[in-house]
Amino acid sequence: MMHLPASPDTPHASQRTNKRTQMFVMASLSSAAMTGNVRVRNMSVSGVLVEADELPSIGERVKLRKGELSAIGAVVRREGRQAGIRLERPINPVDWLPNKARSQLMVDTAFETIKPIVEGGPPSGNSRAEASALPSSPATRDELEGIADMLDALADQMSEDPVIISSYLDKLQVLDIASQKLRRVGRILSNS
Repeated sequence: MMHLPASPDTPHASQRTNKRTQMFVMASLSSAAMTGNVRVRNMSVSGVLVEADELPSIGERVKLRKGELSAIGAVVRREGRQAGIRLERPINPVDWLPNKARSQLMVDTAFETIKPIVEGGPPSGNSRAEASALPSSPATRDELEGIADMLDALADQMSEDPVIISSYLDKLQVLDIASQKLRRVGRILSNS
């Protein structure tokens, strides 16, 4: 496996203009030389980082598939067991996430938006634009409440195990804090 330095049209991570969504999703990758399963490590609207034992060479055209989703591109870099693929057409990374991960992405976006308000500081300069990007349907508020309920149930179940309590008490407290913040986000969304 050969690692080539980035050409002017192959950006390093610091030169990327599109936000990467971190994920751990299985997909199928095929090229003229091979077909196999890969782990998608991160994805943006224009690129994907995949990981596998066998990967196509730099420059090869590839097709990535997950269920009914597909994306076509070319391998632009390889390093060890990872390959970077530049896509021919933009995609929505959220579509490639499992349902629970989509919920997590919504929670992350909500926390980024309201964090200054919850911490008692002034809203960030971009808060109006961020808030308008948040889903605000009743289903979203219900989903946040559902996630909070799942966190509470998980914390309750874990707190019944003495080994977990002695080893991870601080982590259980984080689950409780996350649940409370999710409920607060739901209330803020319902009031706006």
